[in-house]
Amino acid sequence: MAIQKFVDRDEELKTLERLYNRPGFTLVLVTGRRRIGKSRLVREFLKGKKAVSVQFEKRVWEYNLDKFNRAIAEYFGIPHPGFKSFTDAFRFIVSQTGERLVVFLDEFSYLLRYSEVEAEFQSIVDEVLRESNVMLILSASSVGLLKRSFFEYSSPLYGRSDATLNLQPLRFGHLFEWFEGVSPEDAVKLYAVTSGVPRYLEMFQGKDVDNEIRSNFFDPNSFLFREAKELLEEEFREPETYYTILEAVAREKTRVNEIAQSSYLEPSKVGRYLRVLEDLGILKRELPVGRKAKRGIYRFKDLYFAFWFAFVAPYFEEIESGFPDGAFYNFEEGFNRYLGFAFEEIARQSIIEMNRKGMLPFRLTELGRWWYRGEEIDLVGLNGREKKALLVEIKWKDLKRRELERILRDLERKASLMDLKGWEVQFGIIAKSAEPIEGGLVIDLDGLREAWGAGG
Repeated sequence: MAIQKFVDRDEELKTLERLYNRPGFTLVLVTGRRRIGKSRLVREFLKGKKAVSVQFEKRVWEYNLDKFNRAIAEYFGIPHPGFKSFTDAFRFIVSQTGERLVVFLDEFSYLLRYSEVEAEFQSIVDEVLRESNVMLILSASSVGLLKRSFFEYSSPLYGRSDATLNLQPLRFGHLFEWFEGVSPEDAVKLYAVTSGVPRYLEMFQGKDVDNEIRSNFFDPNSFLFREAKELLEEEFREPETYYTILEAVAREKTRVNEIAQSSYLEPSKVGRYLRVLEDLGILKRELPVGRKAKRGIYRFKDLYFAFWFAFVAPYFEEIESGFPDGAFYNFEEGFNRYLGFAFEEIARQSIIEMNRKGMLPFRLTELGRWWYRGEEIDLVGLNGREKKALLVEIKWKDLKRRELERILRDLERKASLMDLKGWEVQFGIIAKSAEPIEGGLVIDLDGLREAWGAGG
């Protein structure tokens, strides 16, 4: 396992420091999917600061209260205090210190399963801590529970937080920082199976990537083999339904009716499940950029889940029983095609990064996919004010001059199908590798690496 690095959390640390330097009680929520690095972020922030820190477990609330008691005893250097409620524990903390003190309750969502605890924390926030100098940081992996507790109007804790940090996976470019000396092609493969989730990146060394993928996903004793299944069972009351929906999307069923039919659900009911998966960042709903459309399509946003449902889920029982041959064959036959799908997300992130750095022909204000009546363009970037458009085709291929010219001509044809009369239209190609060519923006893997500021 690689040593975990702390990458790309500068803005979150700045926000926490700004709130820490503000006097008075402060309540901060840190959320994001499991393994995203919430605990690591807060631990980095707490370095050199006075803090009471405890990580709750999936146990009864009395057990977690006892853990909190032990953390208080350790910080204040006292015998186990034996507080019978969280309210009494916080009253003691406030009575013992007037200086800035951070209280970090990690995996707070395990307490939110108990309605009486949720109501108790309303009283703690409103009455016990309101006039204190405590900075209370609550971390939660169960995004659904956190939203119900802090962002639904009927909840006792609604509107109490001062800030919410919703951690996202690392972006593609940060893999060059994580894996020193990694090749751009291997970086694409690593991102395609981890989606930039720090805990998953720890499983790889970036040296022999194809074999590392095999050992991490097709060994029944490996962490990543079971992770997706366990996450669904942890997060949802109906994991089987969500599992079936994700299987459908993995089979390229992207429209609501298609997903419903493949999942044995009524179309009127499947929408609720899709919205939950969208909220959790596993799926994303797409609408064609540049034209009005009511019905979008659903695709994987989380590439770890995309890979897992494409290559592990269909062979889960066989792998578990020690017979992974079918999974290996499917991986060897289909991985390159899957990389074409993942490369679209990597290219999208790279275009956003280039736009941020002013590396494109003009500033984009809108970016997305476009499709209409069987025609599609992988990326369309628009600037409506200046009436400029950039149409980009993404190919996980080694492209020669003749094929590049053909793709550019086809993009010109597709542009005529769009409502771009009076617009300045430019064309681009992002490819695995490409020969130099005139008349279009052509970026290969080395160009993407340079765009992220990670020279070879």
